[in-house]
Amino acid sequence: MKRREKSTDDEDESEVDEESESEESEASYKKYYFLGIPVYKLSYKRLPKKCLRVSFFTINAALAGISAVVISMWMLADSKLMLRLTAQKLFVTILLIIGALSAILALVGIIAFTKKKRKFITIYIVCHSLSLCVIFICSVMSTSVFERITTKIREEMTATIIKYHSLDWVTEAWDNTQQYLKCCGIKSYKDWGEYMMEIPQSCCSKLMERCLQMSPDVAYKSGCLKNAYLMLKSNVDTVTIAILFISFTTGISLFLAVGLKKKLKARMDY
Repeated sequence: MKRREKSTDDEDESEVDEESESEESEASYKKYYFLGIPVYKLSYKRLPKKCLRVSFFTINAALAGISAVVISMWMLADSKLMLRLTAQKLFVTILLIIGALSAILALVGIIAFTKKKRKFITIYIVCHSLSLCVIFICSVMSTSVFERITTKIREEMTATIIKYHSLDWVTEAWDNTQQYLKCCGIKSYKDWGEYMMEIPQSCCSKLMERCLQMSPDVAYKSGCLKNAYLMLKSNVDTVTIAILFISFTTGISLFLAVGLKKKLKARMDY
């Protein structure tokens, strides 16, 4: 009887110690806040193991699918209209790299989840941390890059308009750009007259029957430089939203990956 009483007393003392330690750790975490929420409430330890794994798998699968969709949509889009005129392949390259890396990282995360390999999880965490740093640096540099691209478009338009009748690829690029952007010339249709050239039929804003003899009345009034700037800005906004979504899901995946690594380490130690 005495031994049983001693054992029960020891168990009670251990439970009290565990409760006191948990209360102390919780009290220490309560000192720190993130966006007004106590840090201890954001801990991965509060998440069930099944919830942690399912969330990790779902986010990475969705990230891989979204990256593949973004890449395919961008490649299917008719990007030749501005590429031939401006020789700018920056947006295509950036988006393809971001989409490919995101898909690869998501696949690494899924492999780490299914195989339960700590090395893959470590690689996943390091790569995601680096990708978040790269996204932050690119967002800071995006303003200066956008200004450089705008200046490059203006210079290329000015350099190619005088070669409209001499080079076939310039003729095709200007015709495609003016039809697609519904514009005429660099700033307006008057630019063609300044270079001693007639207004091209690709500037026609009416039915083709009325544009057999081109005149300012049937030509687009806005210039291609302004419309190209607006199109470029819309593309930048689309890419920015996509990158913000990817960075948000990357942050959540990184948080869940750290928790999954801790749980695997605890299981191996046990």
